[in-house]
Amino acid sequence: MSEQASSSVVPQRHLVVRAVLRTDVGLVRSENQDFGTYTTENEEKGSHPGGRLLIVADGMGGHRGGATASRLAGETVKAQYLGSETTNVGQALRDALARANARIFTEAQTNPELRGMGTTTSVLAVRDAQGWLAHVGDSRIYLIREGEISQLTEDHSLVATMVREGLLTPAEAETHPRRNVLQRSMGVADDVEIDVRGPFELREGDTFVLCSDGLHGLVKEPELKEIAGNTIDEAADEFLRKALERGAPDNVTVIVARVEVTDEMPEYSIAHGGPEEDTQPLEPIEPSQFDETVKETTGAHPKIDQSARITDKIPAITDADIDDTQPIATAPAVPEVSAPAPAGAAEPKRPVLRWALVVVLALGAAGAWYFWTHQQALSEGAPSTSTR
Repeated sequence: MSEQASSSVVPQRHLVVRAVLRTDVGLVRSENQDFGTYTTENEEKGSHPGGRLLIVADGMGGHRGGATASRLAGETVKAQYLGSETTNVGQALRDALARANARIFTEAQTNPELRGMGTTTSVLAVRDAQGWLAHVGDSRIYLIREGEISQLTEDHSLVATMVREGLLTPAEAETHPRRNVLQRSMGVADDVEIDVRGPFELREGDTFVLCSDGLHGLVKEPELKEIAGNTIDEAADEFLRKALERGAPDNVTVIVARVEVTDEMPEYSIAHGGPEEDTQPLEPIEPSQFDETVKETTGAHPKIDQSARITDKIPAITDADIDDTQPIATAPAVPEVSAPAPAGAAEPKRPVLRWALVVVLALGAAGAWYFWTHQQALSEGAPSTSTR
């Protein structure tokens, strides 16, 4: 009886994400300024936010700046996320990209060879059956679900803004001479606005494509959707082949990830213990010469008022979207104390008015006395005196 009961137990099914990465210098550039990475199961075990992290960054900057910026972005975001003390995935992503932006900006300011460097950064985090993304620039994250493709990120570029405002058609944007001009990028200023979305539900078979514009500039959505129907290894290889076949004027980087079902509990869904130390230390970057800038930027971003940041923590995530947001403790109310108003601020200066009145009265008395004596002298026939 007991054997029959145990044999009827249905194992619980869990969603996991498998991913592969491909990157290539292309057919024109001499060095690869793209960077791609994702976390491993071993790295994810001790992570507080947990889940799998996938990152694509496309660097810009003359000499070695672009490669340095994209590498700093990818490695800093990964290490910061895995070492985060919060279990809120959206907040961990925002903090990780903000830290990466600050580090790139600092490196650019302290090293003349790196001045002006920057990078795009697109990040997908998957935990249990939910996904989140964080994004700056014009690298993209696509979702292919049940034969349909959708772009989850919004390009922070000049032509994308013009398309959204109805000034250009999508077809015109593809050949516009300013299509490489970014309006937002990592490391160009000491602060940057970061798009954060999630959580959104995952389904078995969902396929994600994270890529630099070296791919999505040459392979359009209908082909991306079709190719993504293959195994993730076959799809990644085919994406790279298509880009090279069409000239690959830029570096090409792509991560293909698929949501699968397993009977085993994924390691990264258990977020116990402390953060791992030295998840991926940054090694010294060897000086080398890189190609000229592939992208342009419209300039430094305006600084965000520090006092306003509390209310701008995760603007892209609504209360309805996130059910694990940790409440922010409010400071105890401070009783108001009425401070004395500064002298002369709220009422007339009374001592000054008092002395002015005394002076006026004295002058009036002196004038009266002078008039009286003058008239007295005239009446007696004495000669008068005057002053100029």
